[in-house]
Amino acid sequence: MKKITFLLAIILSSICFSNAQSTVNLEDMLAEINTDSLRETVLDLQNFGSRFALREGGNLEVAEYIAQRLNNYGVAAAVDSFYQTGNHWLGGHFEQYFYNVKGILEAPHPVDDSIVIIGGHLDAISYNVAYQLLNYAPGADDNASGVAVMIEIARIFHLRNFVPNRSIHFMGYDGEELGLFGGYADALKRNEANEKVAVMLNNDMVSFQPDDDWKLTLHWYDNAIDLVQRAAEICSQYTDIEPFIPTEEENSSARSSDSYAYYQYGFRPVFAIEHTFSTSYHTDHDVVDSNNYLYHAHVTRYNLAMLYHFAFCSSGSSISEINASVAARFFPNPLREKAILQFSLNESAPVTLTFNNKNKKIVKTLSLGTFSAGSNILEISLENLAPGLYIGRLSTANECATIKVMKN
Repeated sequence: MKKITFLLAIILSSICFSNAQSTVNLEDMLAEINTDSLRETVLDLQNFGSRFALREGGNLEVAEYIAQRLNNYGVAAAVDSFYQTGNHWLGGHFEQYFYNVKGILEAPHPVDDSIVIIGGHLDAISYNVAYQLLNYAPGADDNASGVAVMIEIARIFHLRNFVPNRSIHFMGYDGEELGLFGGYADALKRNEANEKVAVMLNNDMVSFQPDDDWKLTLHWYDNAIDLVQRAAEICSQYTDIEPFIPTEEENSSARSSDSYAYYQYGFRPVFAIEHTFSTSYHTDHDVVDSNNYLYHAHVTRYNLAMLYHFAFCSSGSSISEINASVAARFFPNPLREKAILQFSLNESAPVTLTFNNKNKKIVKTLSLGTFSAGSNILEISLENLAPGLYIGRLSTANECATIKVMKN
């Protein structure tokens, strides 16, 4: 696996808000991520025996545990309950309370009125091959792993006295396995309160991965193409994981986790999930020792670096100013002899497009001309580009984006 570079850390550190309340070194915080700490949180959640939301008493105790962990690390957290009725294909009719967790790390001197959210669902489900519910639903990967990421980051922020320039909300969602209940409940409240969200980071199943396939799938939403590109760049810079941005056909699972609820209400999420899907999915075998905690630690690195970038280092006065990259995508992807390139710029500028092969060598450069600020669309010819996997880099003097593409 490639060595982690420090270039982006230097760049990000140089643009941090000049009135920041504390000196924060990103690499120092990344070095604090601990595999044993991640495993301990996963084990604690597994030890509830079941986190199936429709069990007697629901997930109140689980939510209280997560809230207490966050409070221990200086995040003001509480259980945020909501009532829901309905029918579930396995659980039948229900009328009961569900229990989200909401923790807030306040920015004492915020650069604007936007916030950053990191979250994952706290519930679990387990059934046999006959689709009969099982009493034991350990949910180590699905999704104690996602909850462990945010608790570990809260621990490190507390350890390093991290003071953000945008408030960070730590969210645990109940009822995800029943229909994204917790995500919809929270997104609705934020929509009604007219909240501004710079980015919502969702982690769902981020700890099961073979050692020979360290990839992280970053599911995207069409209102946040620039954010998933930025996430891929940060993942590449700060982890030993290869980010994988799915094609439109491969992106259907973007609808399967709480981030989709936020997208439905107009917020801009990025959804991270392991690339090699767990073989213990929704079974009583999804236990703590099935996870890969070194990989889990690198997923945590990606999330911490994203929070550092969006909650600390942006000096902008509005959400739009944190999107320093060009927002860009190709249609179709995989590419053919001709492709449509859609991109947007913050300012008018000459645009260059390069293609790098898997060895990071530039194999094709196109000077596309000068384009105006805002959205732009053009058709480009790729008939001389050999079939294969490429990283496309669209750049101006002040903006850039990387786009993972396949040429058939």
